[in-house]
Amino acid sequence: MPKPATGSVRWVNGVAIARIRVTREERASFPMPTCTTDDEAQERSKLLADVAKRLRGTTASEEQARDALKLVAAAAPRSLRNALTMVDEIAGREVASVSVPGVQTFRQLGEEWTSGDLAKRFPDQIRLKRSAHTDVSRLTTYVYPLIGSVAIDRLTLDHCEEVMRRLPPERATATRRNVGQLITRLLTLAVYPLRLIERSPVPKGFLPGVSKPKALAYLYPDEDRRLLACAAVPLHYRLLWGFLAREGMREGEALALTWSAVDLTRGAIRLDQNKTDDPRAWPLDVGVLCALRRYKETHRPGAQPGDHVCTDAAGRPLALPGPFKLPALLRRHLKAIGLHEERPELFATTAERRRIRVHDLRGTFVTVALANGKSESWISDRTGHKSSAMIAKYKRNARTFAELDLGTLARLDESIPELLIDHGLATGEIEATESAVTSTAYVGAGNGIRTHDVLLGKQVLYH
Repeated sequence: MPKPATGSVRWVNGVAIARIRVTREERASFPMPTCTTDDEAQERSKLLADVAKRLRGTTASEEQARDALKLVAAAAPRSLRNALTMVDEIAGREVASVSVPGVQTFRQLGEEWTSGDLAKRFPDQIRLKRSAHTDVSRLTTYVYPLIGSVAIDRLTLDHCEEVMRRLPPERATATRRNVGQLITRLLTLAVYPLRLIERSPVPKGFLPGVSKPKALAYLYPDEDRRLLACAAVPLHYRLLWGFLAREGMREGEALALTWSAVDLTRGAIRLDQNKTDDPRAWPLDVGVLCALRRYKETHRPGAQPGDHVCTDAAGRPLALPGPFKLPALLRRHLKAIGLHEERPELFATTAERRRIRVHDLRGTFVTVALANGKSESWISDRTGHKSSAMIAKYKRNARTFAELDLGTLARLDESIPELLIDHGLATGEIEATESAVTSTAYVGAGNGIRTHDVLLGKQVLYH
């Protein structure tokens, strides 16, 4: 088997120079000014030797071969593929099929991005992904099987369009657009700051258009209470569903929440890391505060500050199982209380509406808050919405909710039987205790005042 051509490398005044056999009789030197390490220089020298060997099998003259090798030797890494394409034109045949060292595949680039490695390498240009789990699921399901092994500098518009064509037809326009955005974003990063390619092969207009608005779903207070009281639904999921509907957090934020971020003494919660990179904090709903206290005392007595709040019965963090499984779990739990028979529209996807999702518990929070007179500022402090337009989407539902005089959601601690029974308190006893405290300990305390109660030995928010 013939020995592969590699050329030889020497350094002169800080510049790597490759010595390459141009013809069978002659060797020539080619400066490689863009190579900064010996490894890079050796890889480029091997590439030059391979190109020279292929050129010797064409009708290219010695002068044309020298010009082509100079072009490849001097090219920056992101321009290397373009240089090889120009060699094709000189040689009159395909030479650019040679392997370009150091060029990542689409999957390698995607995994570097979703793992956070790119954010560490380029902190000024790339932000750490908070929703990486969803991106990984979409890339693994729809993109990597088709173009994951293609080198970034070999990826074409045809490759990208093939991914979009292969998407299941039943997928919503929003999902199709999300997949297209992932491809576009990775190719943009390949241009800068990675400098792997000169320009993205994806043109303007590649992304599917934004779909028309669909009807927003929410739960009624009596449905919420039935869900939280349903023994067929595991307690840890009922706590999660009730928490989301009363605090308005994103599901990913709630699943990542640790006990260190929840002040069970003062009744405050902080969210330093979130999707919008906008740290926020707010006072917990009093029913949520009491429910978390009781849950920690009775079901997680050994929990440490760094442990997750949302865990399974064994204390393991509730893993986010993918963009399509958690909503399916919520729908299954709602079917357990017979809601699919009473409100079938929550379980059907049509041109006008989509099936209820976990995100709609956040929508329930906004709808209930608006219907009960809460300001946009009060809502955004909890949800993290960056604009009034996002909150305004829920105003129509909120007006309907108010006109039906549906009130508000029941207290979380009173809605989950295990958290009530474990403390040996009936609803009437809780009300009697709070009534006694209000009338004797702090007569005249104004609405919304949180103060230390000497009888209960804790902070109480008076309504």
